[in-house]
Amino acid sequence: MVSVILLKPLYQGNIGSVTRAMKNFGFNELLIVGAEIEDEARKMGMHAQDILDGAKLFDTLEDAVKSFDLIIGTTSYESGKDDKFLKMNFTPTELKEKLEQVSGKTALIFGPEDSGLSNDELSRCDMTVSIPTAEEYRSMNLSHAVAVLLYELSGLEGKREARLASRKELDIMRNNIEEISELSGHTEKEKLFNEMVGKILGRSMITGREASTLIGFLKKIKGELKK
Repeated sequence: MVSVILLKPLYQGNIGSVTRAMKNFGFNELLIVGAEIEDEARKMGMHAQDILDGAKLFDTLEDAVKSFDLIIGTTSYESGKDDKFLKMNFTPTELKEKLEQVSGKTALIFGPEDSGLSNDELSRCDMTVSIPTAEEYRSMNLSHAVAVLLYELSGLEGKREARLASRKELDIMRNNIEEISELSGHTEKEKLFNEMVGKILGRSMITGREASTLIGFLKKIKGELKK
């Protein structure tokens, strides 16, 4: 299931327009961070009042994404540098191909209209997606960007078989790797290493079965190191 998260949207009209796009392509779960739903959003929402009624409101992005197995940030910027190991960027078509292979709770995050997601916010995502637009004008209207991505991702439900590893399973793997790192005496750039491990696990889209096998393997290594 793919859910839409709007982070600090500036304009109520855009909130309403986003719900219309969601309704057009069969998506119904909306989460809003740092904003309320007002009359203007309902006016623009027209036939998507059920989505607005069911929208979940949060104060922080951290709280909003807690229950998701995969967190995807949207950005108009695509870096070709090899040092951006914290993110892996896909086109909408490539993202759909990835998501067709697995099932799980997926969050698609859109930032404020004037600035988009910050580097810090993007670093919390498992991967990012960019809509290929003209170089001279990369940014899109919020509701238009939502519509393009949801059009591309529509029809995913019912096609996916393998279950994504849950956020809890990913955390267990990451914690075990961090403990192994400490036990083995690896301390150089420890914080950076731990961040890198978390992002690699997230963007690798490990299945639940793979996670169970890896957790058992990591625990065995940890046990050997403790002897």
